[in-house]
Amino acid sequence: MIEQLKSCLSQGKYNEARELLKEIDDLSIRDIIMSIAYETENIFVYSFIHYMINMTHKKSWIELSIDVMINPLCFLEGAYSIALFHSRELFNCEKSIANQERLLFFYNIPEKLISDDEARDIANEILKIDPQNVIALRVLNFEYVASCLN
Repeated sequence: MIEQLKSCLSQGKYNEARELLKEIDDLSIRDIIMSIAYETENIFVYSFIHYMINMTHKKSWIELSIDVMINPLCFLEGAYSIALFHSRELFNCEKSIANQERLLFFYNIPEKLISDDEARDIANEILKIDPQNVIALRVLNFEYVASCLN
């Protein structure tokens, strides 16, 4: 089935690929798609995920798009920017601490795709709900240390 799915993806037969996955649970789909992405390192994996987001509007596909772009396809130019876009999209669908922490990931990478101001705002929002949140505290502490060095 995985080889058949890979063949459908490489040939742009996304409707057929969707049918192959119809009876499979989300966690298994994630494992299969991640496996194909690591094996092929091909952008057709992301293209199919994007197709599935548009077709299903399911949160699990948005999460998978983020995972694929920051893991197996991270070497592609702009992969983190795409993952950030989907992280923002996911946060707009579900305003949770986990999704806010996911956004802060993009502050802690060398590209620093989230500004200091946005990171501070996100961290402060997290701390209103979870005052001991380690990720938010690290962001604010890092920012404080950086301001002292300047």
